[in-house]
Amino acid sequence: MPSIQNNKRNPPLISIVMACYQGEKFVEEQILSHLNQDYPHLEFVYLDDASTDTTWSILQKMAQQDARIKLYQNEKNLGYVGSFEKAIQLAQGEWIALSDQDDIWEKQKLSRLYQSFGAHSLIYADSQLIDDNGHELPQRMSDLKNQIPYTSPLMYTFGAWAPGHSMLFQKSILKHAFPFPRFVSHDYYIGFLATCFQGVTYLPEILVHYRQHDQNAIGANLKKAPKQYATRKQRDLRIQQRVQLLAELCPTEKILEKKVLRQLAHDFSSSGIFHRIRRTYLVMKYRDAMLAYKKKGALSKWLYPFKLLFTIY
Repeated sequence: MPSIQNNKRNPPLISIVMACYQGEKFVEEQILSHLNQDYPHLEFVYLDDASTDTTWSILQKMAQQDARIKLYQNEKNLGYVGSFEKAIQLAQGEWIALSDQDDIWEKQKLSRLYQSFGAHSLIYADSQLIDDNGHELPQRMSDLKNQIPYTSPLMYTFGAWAPGHSMLFQKSILKHAFPFPRFVSHDYYIGFLATCFQGVTYLPEILVHYRQHDQNAIGANLKKAPKQYATRKQRDLRIQQRVQLLAELCPTEKILEKKVLRQLAHDFSSSGIFHRIRRTYLVMKYRDAMLAYKKKGALSKWLYPFKLLFTIY
């Protein structure tokens, strides 16, 4: 386990990367929690995605208070995936910590994550949900889905619950990751890439107060998140693209996982009865890994694959 005290003379640089859009209501409070971190070697990379409110002015004001803050502004709106992609490439740190614009971090967030990452490529922690006014809601992220280590690429087949706002990861896993795909979220993409290296570990401590409000880009309730499709056909195409992406990205060294993902990608794109049966069989066989993040009991996990006889999700 790394020790900040042992590495006090030369701790690795961590870049806090935040993409902002119309964030005037909460962004200053978020930045103050960045500046209050007890980890000793930080840079702050803040990118404004062509906001039309006072977000840019607030960022400029905060940059005058700390020389470690580096500001960038998009000439036109790129969206949150494009903005995080750009901001991550501007970061100089060996490690990257992503940040939303409207949360509040515990003072020890980065020091605890850094001390606990071990030999993994990515670590994330639990978060306490708060409301618009910063009051605690009766739920944590771990109450909604299972927050767990992700030790295999197969664990990302149907989704994951390792959110970007609580991540710390090695920038080196993104060496060949650009450009980011636009049909999955940036944190899902990064988390999957981490499983292709040394995996994802989990720290069961609340290190972020995760704000829920009407303007969340995604939020904790995925059912309320903006959909990237309007019809079921478009939804199925997104799923097919996602599974195909996983199959392509999975390294050849992970022989079993790559074989399974390739078969699933093929079977998800086909409607024949053979492919329906095989995808059902594959998910049944690897259901404990593929459905690990879902809060499902053993019976529900056993029943889930049978729906794939009729649909692909």
